[in-house]
Amino acid sequence: MSTQPEWFRTHIRQVHMDFHMPEFPIEAIRNFNAEEFVGHLLHGKVNMIALFAKCHFGNSFYNTKVGHKHSGLENDFLREAAEECRKHGIKTIAYYSLCCDLRAYQTCPHWAATDAQGKPLPVTGPWGRVCINTPYREELALPQLEEIAADYPVDGFFIDIPFVPQCFCKYCRTKFQLMYGRELSEDLPRVERTAFIQNSCGRFLKELRAIANRHNPELKIVTNASCRHNSARTFSEQSDYGVWESQPHNNYLSHSFAARSVRTLDMPVQVMSVRFYQGWGDLTLKPAAQMTTEFAAMIGNGGVASSGDQVNVDGTLQTPVYDMFRGAFGFVEEREKLLFGAVSVPDTAVLAPVPRPDYPPEHVAGEAMLGAHKALVESHVQFDILSSLDLDRLGSYRFVVLTEPCDFGPDVFPALREWVAGGGTLVAVGDSVLGNRADVHLADVFGLEYLEPSVFSVSHFRPRPELRGETDDLPLQCRGRSYKVIPTTATVLADYIYPLIETSQTYAFRNVQCPPPSAKASPYPFTTVNTYGNGRAVYVAGSIFRIYWQTNHHWLRQFVEALWNHLDPNPLYRVDIPGVVETNLMTAASGDRLLNLIHYQVGHQGSAGAIPSVEKVHPLRDVACQVKAAGVQRVVLEPEGTRLAFEERDGYACFSVPCIKYLAIVRVVAAG
Repeated sequence: MSTQPEWFRTHIRQVHMDFHMPEFPIEAIRNFNAEEFVGHLLHGKVNMIALFAKCHFGNSFYNTKVGHKHSGLENDFLREAAEECRKHGIKTIAYYSLCCDLRAYQTCPHWAATDAQGKPLPVTGPWGRVCINTPYREELALPQLEEIAADYPVDGFFIDIPFVPQCFCKYCRTKFQLMYGRELSEDLPRVERTAFIQNSCGRFLKELRAIANRHNPELKIVTNASCRHNSARTFSEQSDYGVWESQPHNNYLSHSFAARSVRTLDMPVQVMSVRFYQGWGDLTLKPAAQMTTEFAAMIGNGGVASSGDQVNVDGTLQTPVYDMFRGAFGFVEEREKLLFGAVSVPDTAVLAPVPRPDYPPEHVAGEAMLGAHKALVESHVQFDILSSLDLDRLGSYRFVVLTEPCDFGPDVFPALREWVAGGGTLVAVGDSVLGNRADVHLADVFGLEYLEPSVFSVSHFRPRPELRGETDDLPLQCRGRSYKVIPTTATVLADYIYPLIETSQTYAFRNVQCPPPSAKASPYPFTTVNTYGNGRAVYVAGSIFRIYWQTNHHWLRQFVEALWNHLDPNPLYRVDIPGVVETNLMTAASGDRLLNLIHYQVGHQGSAGAIPSVEKVHPLRDVACQVKAAGVQRVVLEPEGTRLAFEERDGYACFSVPCIKYLAIVRVVAAG
């Protein structure tokens, strides 16, 4: 057990220093100088870094006696860089490419991961896949990691590529047969095969922990893909810290999604972006405004600020990169002490469907969950993303959202029944509560009788007046199938409207996809609410979250906001700002409330594969906000320390934020 403070939570200006290097460049690593190398880090205000021990090509960057040291490296990169970092208080973790080792793949073909026909998985670039269940583990990987644990001044390990997508090598087949008494074959469900691979890595990490404990129990294990939604919990638990690579693509919601997910875990997790535009190692450079926007999303949602960089072929770093980091990490540095120890205020939980801890879930982070995240962010709802394995935390939340599909473990619905009866509000959409597609889980809780899926592939709905909100008073499209349910004790909040016809190739209106709605509502509801015990259960019969993600139809988001306003007329906070500004309420270590306002201001979108650029950010000004609080003593804009004028009205502290550029933090100090 570590006796040191949790440095990962306090060293939040993190760089992952990529250094995958083949041997053919003549100039490879010829100009590495530890003092100059670390001088760039200091200039860029970096305080934690991953330093390479072994890369994807199988080349080591330290004086190994077990593996192959890069032929262009005369000195000991890992030792010299780690020692120089330690002089300046920079934490270091030794990077080790585990299941991608081109040299091992080529020189020891019996270590290669194979397909079901026994053929090695193909090589692309440096991607020579080796299997953790082969003797590669005992003959190369673990001995190299022991060399580092025994003799190098690092603070931990970064284990990358911890498993292969699939493997049917003779070692996997033998081990699977010995462990489970069955044959490993393509006939097994993919999730079962993936679980075997991930948990094999989990057992490898246990061996690595034993090595660390023999030499330095303070060493931390950081494993890529651990603590992601689609990783087995039993694999993730073998690390001290997790890693969630979260590079923005066509929008900037990925960091928020990851941070809101991992902040509900007990383990610190690195949500990592890159300085590059299109991918690792392309050596492009984002503007400081873009990197600062990404860091604001990370720390404003309770995470660390982390970015990938790439060492030049000759072993040097690029000065403009650390000029950029100086601005972006400088922004983080000004706010980090205020955010150390701050935790999200629990209010709404989007429940991620994770059926069992030893299997990687197949349906988390799909379109329905992404759409729910997007709609709730844009409606300024205070929410976390909670694994359905963590049912012991339900009591902290007032609202729970179930997205599609229904892939929850057997203990989830009994726990939700008890939670609703105790006063919680449950919101379920589409087939999230249709276990075998023949009945509704918790039918009595929802006050419904399930009938069948609608024959129509397109739906319309019309909110009742209490749920109208900003939506137009007309039938609203929901471009997907709805379900027929019959209210027993539930109250209708929105009506389901059939289209006039189900379109075929020759039987269609002007718009083939969306025929006009019928003039009258169907006999069935689109949305209902039911009182159960001291709580409520809401059912939405259409896949509004998935369809919102696919279409960006604003009325679906407006409907979600109107639903929340109806269910929660006195929320934790109110803000008069567009949905492009993300809000998050935290409790500081001091007990003060922190209202974080994260401003995304992206440029126009190009093709689907292009990342919208952020070259300049123009501040929003004079934003009206309200935070639920009593006995407020002062309201302070941080880190500026500017006191804001406020008044207490109807249980809220009401104030105006003069400026939001990347991230405005408002500290509300109340009596007691």
